Amino acid sequence: MKIIPLGLKLGAEVIGIDASKPITQRRAEQLREALQKYLVLLLRNQTLPVSEHVIFAQVFGDLGKIADTLLGLGKRKYPEDDIPDCVSVISNIKVNNEPIGSLGDGECFWHSDSCFSDTPPSASTLYSVEIPDNGGNTAFLNMVDALETLPSDIRAQVDDLSIRHSQVYDSTGTKRPEFDEASDITKNPGPTHPIVRTLPEENRQVLYLGRRLGAYIPGLTVKDSEDLLDVLWAHTIRECRTWSHQWCLGDLLVWDNRTTMHHRDSFDPSQRRRLHKVQVAGERPI
Repeated sequence: MKIIPLGLKLGAEVIGIDASKPITQRRAEQLREALQKYLVLLLRNQTLPVSEHVIFAQVFGDLGKIADTLLGLGKRKYPEDDIPDCVSVISNIKVNNEPIGSLGDGECFWHSDSCFSDTPPSASTLYSVEIPDNGGNTAFLNMVDALETLPSDIRAQVDDLSIRHSQVYDSTGTKRPEFDEASDITKNPGPTHPIVRTLPEENRQVLYLGRRLGAYIPGLTVKDSEDLLDVLWAHTIRECRTWSHQWCLGDLLVWDNRTTMHHRDSFDPSQRRRLHKVQVAGERPI
């Protein structure tokens, strides 16, 4: 196995691993160490049936729940959907004018997965089944670096503050039909997590913003909350701390959901795109 760094701040390619085959304990430890170091791992040219994908994800921890289940909504039922409840389909494909998956073909704004739940996943794995000719790239940014480079006066402001993460919108900015949109942002449903998050197993601190839309900092006026969040986001989403991946068939990405955020480019809606996601269980942010 070889691990080749891909970006200045995060990202590494893993060569010599077949994710569909059993992973030895030694290799599993090496993969976990690589994820902690590089935050995002890329494995190319994989042939990964759903059952093997579920097994591989457990290299990084216990199986996690998908977003809808974490929201208490249960697993959505799609046409021809025979995959396990722990797997979500990310797709714009339709069968008889009905979507077979979620998130369509639009932009997915910067976010960490399921920040709107009490226990967001610690890691996510995403495997490409069908890919468009262009677009749909996925970029990642390093939230450890975002915190370490935060100006000292802003750091002093946020050390004891939290964000309420709205459950109303998905990562494309689309309102979930199960939730009402509040006219007062302070009333949006969702859990509250610290802005400066500490990872328990390594005592490492990261900036934890979740997603911008619907976010609110309790204890501040709406204006002060919006102003501070704007400052934090402007500081965070800079190219210097990002790495972008252009998908190919058979690519498998693994990312630490606590120390990164990610973003998807839009793509031609006439082009088919399908990916399978399996998440790793996480803990309540502290």
